[in-house]
Amino acid sequence: MSSDKDYWTQRYKDDLTGWDIGVVSTPLKTYFDQLTDKNMRILIPGAGNAHEATYLHKQGFTNVSILDISPIPLNKFKNKNPDFAEEHLIEKDFFKHKGTYDLIIEQTFFCSIVPQRMNRVKYATKMASLLSHNGKLVGLWFDFPLTDDPEKRPFGGSLKEYKNYLSPLFNILTFEKSYNSIPQREGKELFGIFSKKESKPKQANNPLHGITLKTILEELVAKYGWEYMDQKVRINCFAVNPTINSSLKFLRKTPWAREKVEQLYIRSIK
Repeated sequence: MSSDKDYWTQRYKDDLTGWDIGVVSTPLKTYFDQLTDKNMRILIPGAGNAHEATYLHKQGFTNVSILDISPIPLNKFKNKNPDFAEEHLIEKDFFKHKGTYDLIIEQTFFCSIVPQRMNRVKYATKMASLLSHNGKLVGLWFDFPLTDDPEKRPFGGSLKEYKNYLSPLFNILTFEKSYNSIPQREGKELFGIFSKKESKPKQANNPLHGITLKTILEELVAKYGWEYMDQKVRINCFAVNPTINSSLKFLRKTPWAREKVEQLYIRSIK
């Protein structure tokens, strides 16, 4: 099985980049044009050819970082923008990246991730962890149904689904149909501005903040299955006729077992 890095590098080699419109997208350009702080820390993950970064760079923004798992688009970007700071070209898996940013731009990144529930929970959690106090996540999300074919990227979603993943960690400032999408994407994009929620002091470093026990259990079962869960946490409700409801009842009144399940979940998203 090829790695994500191999997969995306091959896509760039084969020029299979149908999501790339060749220029900065109009909704994001409109948003950028009202920004006044040219020194704000900006991250564009899964940046690809990073037309948004090129635009920001030419507008005088001095602290833009682009991240991609493949070196090909990063090298291509560097050749087109030779005066762009080398240290702001990051070749890394987004989920392993560390840093702090005031603004993160979403542009055809979410839709590239295999749409398993745990992956989408990890996306929201990681985005929040990379943002500074009152930092913002701004961008475009595709508004069309998911396909059943894991190779048919970009993957879609719905307004309701995106809200379910993002609202536990973000305040929704605006999230609606984009009014100024390019013609070929008209009616197929949602434009959103989200601000990071303030964590209570005791929750500041809690990776489970905003995630319910039911979500944790459902994600673990979907990823590992009941048999593996029983091996890791030896409780009867995982071994004998296991169900989500019966397990929730037991875990909610058994702190030591709940803690073990939560620790298993934390390890699974690292």
